[in-house]
Amino acid sequence: MKITRIDTPFPAVSIDDFIPSRALLRAAAQSFELVEEEGWVKYGAGKGQVQYCSRAREVTPPPALTVMDYIATHFDPNVIFNGLTDKAFPDMSHYGGGMMITPNSNNEGGFLGMHIDADVHAKNPNWKREYSAILCLSEEYDESFDLLIHDGKSSHNRIPYKFNRLNIFKCAKDSWHGLPEISKGMDRKTLGLMYWSVMGEEEKASARLKAKFNKNLDFS
Repeated sequence: MKITRIDTPFPAVSIDDFIPSRALLRAAAQSFELVEEEGWVKYGAGKGQVQYCSRAREVTPPPALTVMDYIATHFDPNVIFNGLTDKAFPDMSHYGGGMMITPNSNNEGGFLGMHIDADVHAKNPNWKREYSAILCLSEEYDESFDLLIHDGKSSHNRIPYKFNRLNIFKCAKDSWHGLPEISKGMDRKTLGLMYWSVMGEEEKASARLKAKFNKNLDFS
């Protein structure tokens, strides 16, 4: 596995060829078609994005579930990020992650506005979001699939998308990220696993309860 570190505008890591079986990854990508309509949470442009996310672990087909569990048992951000945190753990319920698709194969106009995620877990209010781990599932590549990252001021970068690449970034008050509109005729598929820690009392006072979007950040 090749590991690439990104330091600007905030810490991120890419790990190539993360899943040993490419056949399993292809099966996971194909299994998106098996999720019934009620199994998806659909976000519209009014919420700053056009994207679908699986509703819960329970609706995840076996191939995708096997990949998600592999990530949880074979990736430790506390080691990879070398001291930024030491107590982050994966959420096996897949809240805030799971199967994610940003669609434009049928001119849906899929995009993800520049935003910072909510700090607080909706079902475990003592948990604080520490890391987002996103596995790239689409074999085709388009520049519009790259995750754009920004510090909210002037520094920005991109985390390139590549099949079987695990992209991880530290979640913080300046970890702005998003996607421009996906190129027409294409769908961007990923599997996402969020890592959390238990909040102290001081952290609770300033924790964000909802994601925050910023339409004014430069995508260039």
